[in-house]
Amino acid sequence: MNRLATTAVSAAALSVLAAATLTGCSAGSASDRNSLSFLMWGDGGDTQKAYEKVIDAFEAENPGVTVNAEFVNTNDYDNVLKTRLAGGAGPDVYGFDPKNITDFVRDGFAADLSGASFFSGLDDAAQQEARRGSDGDAAYAVPISQSGNGIIYNTELFAQAGITAVPQTYDELKATAEKLSAAGITPFAMSAQDSWWPQFIAYYAMAQHVFPDDADAIDELLDGERTFADIPGYAQALEVVKDLVPYYMPDPLGTNQSAAKSAFLSGQAAMFPATWILADARAAGVEPGYMNFPTVDGDVADMWGSYLVQWGVNPGNGKVGAAEKFIDFFFQNATYTEFLTAVKAFPTTSGVDVTANDPLFPDMVAAWEGKTFRPIVIPAHPQLQETLLVGMQNLIAGRTDVDAVIGELDASLVEVRANAE
Repeated sequence: MNRLATTAVSAAALSVLAAATLTGCSAGSASDRNSLSFLMWGDGGDTQKAYEKVIDAFEAENPGVTVNAEFVNTNDYDNVLKTRLAGGAGPDVYGFDPKNITDFVRDGFAADLSGASFFSGLDDAAQQEARRGSDGDAAYAVPISQSGNGIIYNTELFAQAGITAVPQTYDELKATAEKLSAAGITPFAMSAQDSWWPQFIAYYAMAQHVFPDDADAIDELLDGERTFADIPGYAQALEVVKDLVPYYMPDPLGTNQSAAKSAFLSGQAAMFPATWILADARAAGVEPGYMNFPTVDGDVADMWGSYLVQWGVNPGNGKVGAAEKFIDFFFQNATYTEFLTAVKAFPTTSGVDVTANDPLFPDMVAAWEGKTFRPIVIPAHPQLQETLLVGMQNLIAGRTDVDAVIGELDASLVEVRANAE
C-alpha cells in the first residue's frame, strides 16, 4: 500500500479564501469575529515553526484576520485541551488525539467536517480515518499528515558497534541491540516515565502479531465476539515490550520522553522508534537511516502506520466555516508541500510529491510497498488506552506480568461495551 496514493485538493480554494472574511461567523466584537484560535502540541522546534509559517501565510492572504496560536508541551496537551473544551473556552481548531473521538463527539466538541471542501481531496484511507467514531458518513477529524512508521537509526553508531546489515527479523533486531549495548551505546531511545511513549514499541508489535491472523480484531472486540485474551497476538506483543526493556534507556521509569529524544539527538542512543524525529535528527547533525520495526521472525504484510497529526474543529464557538477556510488554505498545494517538507511527513492528499524532500523518503516508500497499514491496533477508546498505558508502565517496571495486563484490558473492555449499550 503506497502512502502517496491520494486524491487532489481543488486549486480553486485559494481564490475562494482570498475573497473570504470571517465576519459573521460568531457573535461578539469585530476582533472576535475576525480571529481564530489554534491549539497544538509543540516544543518550539521545526514542527511548531512550520505551523507558524502556515499561519503567517494565511494571515497575509486574509488581511484583518488573526489566528491566535498556542502550543502546549505534549505531556500537558491533552489535559489542557479537555479542560478548555469542557469549560467552554476551547480553541476553534485543535490537534486531535484519536483516543478522544468517542468523548468529543458525544460532548459536542468535534464538528462534522465531511461537507468541507477540503474533505473530498483526502485519500480514501484518510477519509476512512476521519470517519472513525461515526455511525455514518460524518467525519469528526481531518488527518493532515501521515507516516508508515518505523525506526530512524544513527548510522554512525551502528558502524561504531560493527553492525553492517539492517535487521530484518526480531532475532536480528535483538542481536543488533546486543551489539550496541556491548559497545556502550543505548540501543533504543525508549523510556517509560511518560506513559504514552511505550506505545511506540507496542503498536508495531500488535500490528504484526494480531492482524495477520485476525484482520477484524478491533470490530470483534467491540462487538463482544472476542476478548483480548482470545487473541494471542496481544499477549505476544506485550511480551515484545517486556523483552526489549534491557535495551531501553537506563532507569526507563525515571526518564521522560524528552530525555530519551535528547539521547538520540546527541548520539547516546542509536534507535528512535518513530519517523517524526527525522527533521530534528537532520538539524542535530545525526546521519539517519530508516528501517521497518521487526517484531516477528517471518515476513508479514501488516505494519503500524499512523496519522501523525489530525485536526478537529470546535463547533461551540460558531466559527466552523472560518476554521474550514483555514484548513482549505493549509491544503493548498504550495502551502501543504512546504509544510510537509519542513516536518518530513507524507501527505494525506494527492498531487503532492515529497519523495525528494529527504534522502530517506524513497527508502521509506520502498519499505512500505505492499504493506497493509494499521493506524489503529486497539479500539479507540480513552479507557482502553489508559489501561494499556498504565499496564505497560507496570510491565516495564516489573510490577506486573503480561497475563495481568491482558486481564485488565478485558475488564476495561467489558465496561466500554456496557457503556455503549
